[in-house]
Amino acid sequence: MNRTRFLAVTALVHLLLAAWVRRDADARGIDASPWDTVTLLAGIVGVAGYRRTR
Repeated sequence: MNRTRFLAVTALVHLLLAAWVRRDADARGIDASPWDTVTLLAGIVGVAGYRRTR
């Protein structure tokens, strides 16, 4: 897998994770904005932090 494809897949995964966090936070009535940012920057680490605090 070349570097460009790897970066594209990584960006797509981060976007999908952020979308899941936003949808879950909205359903729970939590402000999703900070978690969107953390998830976009940190990926699975951001999701783990979100899950731990919800």
